Amino acid sequence: MPAPRIACIMPVLNEIRWLPQVLASIEAQQIPRERLFFIAVDNGSSDGGDAMISDWLTRAGIPGKLVRASVRSIPFALNAGLGETRDDDIVVRLDAHTLYDSAYLSTIAQAFETLEPDVWCVGGAPTPAPSDDFSSALGEALYSNPMGLGPADYRGAVTAGRVSTVYLGAWRPGVLKRLGGFDERWLANEDCELTERIAQAGGVIMRIPVHCGRICTRGPAATVRQWSRYGFWRAQTFKRYPAAVRPRHVIAPGALVFALALLVSPLRLVLAPLYAAYALATIALRRRGERPLVTAATLAFFPLVHVGYSLGLIAGAVRSPATLKPKRHAPAFHR
Repeated sequence: MPAPRIACIMPVLNEIRWLPQVLASIEAQQIPRERLFFIAVDNGSSDGGDAMISDWLTRAGIPGKLVRASVRSIPFALNAGLGETRDDDIVVRLDAHTLYDSAYLSTIAQAFETLEPDVWCVGGAPTPAPSDDFSSALGEALYSNPMGLGPADYRGAVTAGRVSTVYLGAWRPGVLKRLGGFDERWLANEDCELTERIAQAGGVIMRIPVHCGRICTRGPAATVRQWSRYGFWRAQTFKRYPAAVRPRHVIAPGALVFALALLVSPLRLVLAPLYAAYALATIALRRRGERPLVTAATLAFFPLVHVGYSLGLIAGAVRSPATLKPKRHAPAFHR
């Protein structure tokens, strides 16, 4: 029986600055070309990235195509790409500002060959790609310091193990279409909503030793807005799947409520030693070689990200978008 094709779906929106590096890392994959099928889904780029991808596909000799999504939305783009896959494809989600180790795809393929059939999704965690740019370095710190984004079960480990979610993800043949693809009503956190559907359907998600480097593209203000939005949609996922709530998800909003209660109480001075302890932990757990100025900035940046996420989560807990109320999720694969 021939080995299954590996269909890679990568949404793209004005990523031309990073595309040369990203495409080079995909071209360097240690897997036969005939097993690859690369689907780039353009979400309305205006920087010429779509033309760069078309030229690259021709030059690199990698089978694939460029698809144009009619709606600017990541889950819509992913479903548009999914509509171009075969039922017997391993489906791999790629990101347009992530660099992939040369064994990334071969490790995924081998995992599905050796793991139990109930493992429906595999993946790992990204390592922040080094950068000399201050804003990018601040983003690297957020993703590498446990005081930044917290101790998610898939981060910081390379050994195999069951986890609640993975970065990007890859799925056994047929799994995504059988589950109905990504829910297009989720404007963020669509990956976690999908992993909960996998768990409810009896599938297992596994962390495997795949390596990739995430390029931090957002500045501090945009990152705070991103995590506020993420918190809002994470709350929608929790309302649909209450069992998905983990302690790490509610530590930040709990700390925010506690801090505000202290601030209006006679015990407000206690906030100073509490923040000092947080700052010392942030400094102690910083990434080796991190510039002192970046570390100093994280002492304000990390709390702002936590506040943004917490406010988004609280807002999402008390209200739901109108688009979620009257409808149920239905399969939607766009050609």
